[in-house]
Amino acid sequence: MKNIYETLKEIKECSVFLSLIEKSSMQGQLSTAKNLTIFVPENKGCACLEDESFLECNLSNVIKYHMINDKLKAINLIPFKLRKTLNGKNVCLEAERVQINASLIIKKDIECSNGYIHIIDAIIVPKDVSCEPNTNYYNYEKDN
Repeated sequence: MKNIYETLKEIKECSVFLSLIEKSSMQGQLSTAKNLTIFVPENKGCACLEDESFLECNLSNVIKYHMINDKLKAINLIPFKLRKTLNGKNVCLEAERVQINASLIIKKDIECSNGYIHIIDAIIVPKDVSCEPNTNYYNYEKDN
């Protein structure tokens, strides 16, 4: 079984984010990490990355925001659970719609020797998040 970096190199619809990983020299971490989950935006989800100066300053921070130091299958995404990313900020994992923050997981559980890859529809940017989305499921659970 291939590691996360080797597997990611074979996923053509994620080549833009892979090039960002390589530009930031973080491919070694994806090869050697023992337990890692990475949420990788598909190419069209990276279309917002037009400001090169932003990428130069925040590239590794943005990439680390897509990684969690744990092997997480989609089934492990407990509704509205905050998880700490490698950059130190939290993301909100939501199982009902299978998403991370506001980005939908469109392909899940790509197993690698050192973790899992989940393909998401848009890049996520580090920010402070809350895990109280306004969904019917969440409101039902709060009221009962």
